[in-house]
Amino acid sequence: MFGALGYMPTYLQMVTGYSPAEAGLLMIPMMGTLLITSIIVGRRVTMAGRYKHFMVIGSIITAAGLGLLSTVHADSPIVFVCLYLGVMGLGLGSTMQLLTLVAQNSFPLRAVGTATAGQNYFRQVGATLGSAVIGSLFATRLTTILADKMPADAVGEGGSSSLTPALVSQLPEPIHTLVVESYNEALMPLFLALVPLALLATVFLLFVKEKALATTLER
Repeated sequence: MFGALGYMPTYLQMVTGYSPAEAGLLMIPMMGTLLITSIIVGRRVTMAGRYKHFMVIGSIITAAGLGLLSTVHADSPIVFVCLYLGVMGLGLGSTMQLLTLVAQNSFPLRAVGTATAGQNYFRQVGATLGSAVIGSLFATRLTTILADKMPADAVGEGGSSSLTPALVSQLPEPIHTLVVESYNEALMPLFLALVPLALLATVFLLFVKEKALATTLER
């Protein structure tokens, strides 16, 4: 999720030429679907008292969303990008809030605070490390690809680190196309590399012991 949130808006600006505000609004399919799915799944879990299958299916859908994002090309219609982000939001919305529910439902009252804090802590650690790893791999790949396709001074004195949406939009056409294609080639395969991690999460979720939702406080 943080990989998409951190780099897709910049990607949309670089590749499609959208403004920062427009690129941010184009993330609504992902965040909106996540919000709506969380509400619907939460109500279903409340009524049925079962949550494990929602998480398993949600992790599979998340993997599918990542795989779909990896197929995006520089000339892909923006509606497909929004659709793929929506699929990813659907999977995340079916999983994220339920992981907190599992932690809170699996411990007695005296340990609920610790369990919730621990779950949130590891989620933040994963988000931080994940964003850092994706950013590092993306920057390395972009530098390598640009170095292979064009002279180092073709995009400015700072090389790939000097690239901004405004600068890219002002580049002459042959160089502009190469930069845009390089940006796409550097970022999108990373989403495919994350698919095995999402599927690994599915395997781990299969071992979650589903416990009936508590209706009383166990002290």
